[in-house]
Amino acid sequence: MRSAISVILSSPVPDNKMSHPDYEQTAHDHAALLLLLRPVGTQIKPKTVSRLCERIVKAGSRFSVSDSSGGTREILARFIREHPVENNDWGDFQTHRRLLGLITFGKYDNQTELNELCRLHETLKVKYSSTLYDSRAILFGPLESNGRHEPPPGYTTPSNFKTRAIFYADEACPDLETQTAEYLNFLFWILESKRLERSREKIDRVSLLLAPFEKKDFIGLDLESRNNKKRCVGRMTKHLGDLCLQAGLPADALNNYNSAANILQAVNDWLWLGAAYEGLCAASVLVLYPNMCRSLPLQRNSSLQEGSPSKQRRGSQALTVLPAPPSIDMVKASMQHILLPEEISKKYREAIVHYSKYQYAGIIETEASFKATRISIEQNCTLQAASYLNNVVLINLPLSEQEKIDRFTTLSNLYTSFGFDRKASFCLRLAATRHVSQNNPNPDWQQCYNLMLQATSGFKLSLDPVDIPPDGQRGWPAIQIQIINELVAAANRMGNPALATRHLTFLLQTMYNHLMLTERKDIALQLQNVSQQCEGAPVPLVLDSGTVIPPANLLNIPKTKLFTLKNMQPHLQPQKIKRIKEDHGPFLFTPINFGSLERKNTSKSKVDYLWVEGDICEVSMQLINPLPFELHVSNMRLLTNGIVFESIPESISLPAESGPIAVTLAGRPKEVGDLEILGFSTHTLGVKSNCRLRYMEGMLHPQYTVEVIPALPRIDVATSLPQTASFSSGDNIVTSASISLYGGESAECTVTIMNAGQVSIEMVELSVQSTLDALTESKIFKWSDENLMTQLPLQPGSSASLTLYLYAATDFVAPSIRNGNIVNKNILKCNVRHTILSFLNGAGDISELQKICAEHIASLVDLRWQLLGTESTGKATLSGITLTQDMLDLVRMSPLQWEITINDIIVKAQEELSCALGECISVGVGVCNALEHPLSDLTLSINFYQDHHNGVNNYQLETRLSIAGANKVVLPTLQEYGRAYHECRVVFFTSGQYKIDIQCSSKESAPNSPILYSELINAGHTWRYIPPIEITVDDY
Repeated sequence: MRSAISVILSSPVPDNKMSHPDYEQTAHDHAALLLLLRPVGTQIKPKTVSRLCERIVKAGSRFSVSDSSGGTREILARFIREHPVENNDWGDFQTHRRLLGLITFGKYDNQTELNELCRLHETLKVKYSSTLYDSRAILFGPLESNGRHEPPPGYTTPSNFKTRAIFYADEACPDLETQTAEYLNFLFWILESKRLERSREKIDRVSLLLAPFEKKDFIGLDLESRNNKKRCVGRMTKHLGDLCLQAGLPADALNNYNSAANILQAVNDWLWLGAAYEGLCAASVLVLYPNMCRSLPLQRNSSLQEGSPSKQRRGSQALTVLPAPPSIDMVKASMQHILLPEEISKKYREAIVHYSKYQYAGIIETEASFKATRISIEQNCTLQAASYLNNVVLINLPLSEQEKIDRFTTLSNLYTSFGFDRKASFCLRLAATRHVSQNNPNPDWQQCYNLMLQATSGFKLSLDPVDIPPDGQRGWPAIQIQIINELVAAANRMGNPALATRHLTFLLQTMYNHLMLTERKDIALQLQNVSQQCEGAPVPLVLDSGTVIPPANLLNIPKTKLFTLKNMQPHLQPQKIKRIKEDHGPFLFTPINFGSLERKNTSKSKVDYLWVEGDICEVSMQLINPLPFELHVSNMRLLTNGIVFESIPESISLPAESGPIAVTLAGRPKEVGDLEILGFSTHTLGVKSNCRLRYMEGMLHPQYTVEVIPALPRIDVATSLPQTASFSSGDNIVTSASISLYGGESAECTVTIMNAGQVSIEMVELSVQSTLDALTESKIFKWSDENLMTQLPLQPGSSASLTLYLYAATDFVAPSIRNGNIVNKNILKCNVRHTILSFLNGAGDISELQKICAEHIASLVDLRWQLLGTESTGKATLSGITLTQDMLDLVRMSPLQWEITINDIIVKAQEELSCALGECISVGVGVCNALEHPLSDLTLSINFYQDHHNGVNNYQLETRLSIAGANKVVLPTLQEYGRAYHECRVVFFTSGQYKIDIQCSSKESAPNSPILYSELINAGHTWRYIPPIEITVDDY
């Protein structure tokens, strides 16, 4: 085949002698009778013509005829809507190109219109008179005719109208199929007579058949030469083979084609030799593949309705059932010269090579390549079919723009039929460019767009974003971006901004990662401008052709980094009231785990908290603006499924190349049940987008599910104290108030609770949350729950109040600081009687006594303070005071009663005593047990010391005084209310002030011995006589 590359898109000056291409021809068309179906006049409707043509095609595409010998022949007919007269000139070269029949359709309402229809029909007859065998005119009038071939009463046909007309009163045409069959039979017999006439011609008298462009080549040549006579015989034999094939005699056709090929090859008549080879292949295909017929819808020359989308086979619509393909062995036995399947391709290739030797046979070569391609497809020889189509691409033909479009469209259809989708789309794209080329006098952007749209699949480009894989790697991004840009340009030139907006949105959504930064900016700005004419919406677009363009959404502008559902504010979170379960008796327990107990599966995307019907619920997001200009995003709403949800719109402006920026979307559930959060919607760059989580990168879940419970009570809280904004910033702080109190100061606060919801409040619980311990809290905050309960239930809109008592509890007890400058104060004796209780102590811990004493003291002490110049007052408490053993001795009643005498004179507390230096003084000590039980193992001691009033006491007085008698005695037992007495004498050697320390101590009790509590606290204790007796020794 051709070795030189030709330019398909070139447009040389057309030659009138060249045939118009018919790219839909098949090998079976070599055996078909060619008929033209043409409407005439302006009254008949196109739909009527289409229905009539469809009926005729069904009735006459394949029919059987009984010949004169009694045999049955299968005859094919091919119906076309247009047929250039120039194609008839090639009728001698290949007889299937001759127009043999003509059927016209017309409608008239009066005699004038009838005359005009007859005139138009006769004009067509004259136009094709060189090849036309016979014609029919189907005319629809206002009246029913008496005979099918006679006009209605009152109407006559012109005298020059020699055609057999068929008259109908309506479009039902009850016997149309019968009339068609009769007409086709008539054409067959004419063809048969022509065949017989040619077969009886003498060999030496046959005329030279010529192709249209050969007529000038044979002028002046000697046609009587030996080679020319062989040429005449060879061509006539090939011509006779064409007639035999059309007449339903494939065996005779094969013999004639084989004989013609041998003759023509001897004289190097390459053009007609190629035609003989092609005829040989066509006859073989007709026999071996009887069901391989051309599709019914034919374009231009061969279609009944231009641009029809039907793909049904013609044979499937014929009345006669198609025969089953015969076996090759049987056929070879009956037809000696039939080609085997592998030989058909070889002969077709040789025929195409011979055609390529002639400049004016380019269309014949093109059509032969298409026929060979269809045969290779039928034989499932894909690479062979592709090679034939590659040869078509190399053929340079002077074609019009429409013919180029048809050529590319046919190439695309054939490439698609055997799976070469990318080449098919490439050809469709070239066909689309021919619709709007500069050489096209009638540019059609609509057709350009339609073909571009069909070409997307071959480049693995789906206009449905759902089909795009998550990584975006499907096909060739650079080519896909170019295709989408061309679709945008075509949509704009069509004046359809909605389509342009949709394709630009799709480009940014699916090809965003494959675009350069400058391309992203330019496309975004282009989208913003186009959407001003028609904003984008996430709904399918239905074209006039019925094609549906799926919705596209801007998922990357702005880009979502985070999408998280938020729990309700702490004070609004539902809290489940725990009910005390009643004990209804015994229960059964089994370790067996039944499958039915595990049927309920918790979805991973279901959150573990609840939303409340009617309350504000929020979703937290983080957005990023990747564009180098400010991006305004408006009408942001949550996309939900399930129960009714009222979304609250939100708008935000994102600075150029900024983010992540936090955004919160909110709404209110209006029903109870499971709510699915699918994503959110936006309106940016003039496009409304539904951004679903399942299609977005980096999302943890494709959706979120949250359970919505019925509406709960909602309250507002107010206090009588002044509010403060700096008190706390916690999420659970609804309102805040502050007050400053001094330690010990008290205040009151009125707390008002208002029902701000639509549900009555039946229960209110008050509690304090602080870092203090429970005891301190109880001192600071006090209120009456009973007072609040009496105001319930609280109806919507009503309020209740309670008084909160505040007390600034603090520690008023400070550690003691001993100051040496403090002078000794006199201590008055307490004459108040105290009740002494004795009880059994199981714990045996003296700390309990200390605690009881501390509480007793705090309850009896009432300390009040007031700040001068202010009205602030308060009460100090001794709560928390810690009593040491010495302090306990000061505050509790001693179990011993003392009686002290000096020189037999009873000494009173704080009495001043004096004596002379060297005087002997008698000191008597009487001890009385005031308890109701005896005291044992007591030691009574009398010690003298000097107090230097600086915290130092000096007991080393051996050089200053002398004691006569024992200063320490042991008292084994002191009975209840019993008395003991001891006396000693002392002489002072130096003057000064002396003090007498009189004390009585008891031994420790034995462990693990049950004793009274009063015995325990007295065991191992020392009782002193206080205050100590002071004696002043004077030196006279």
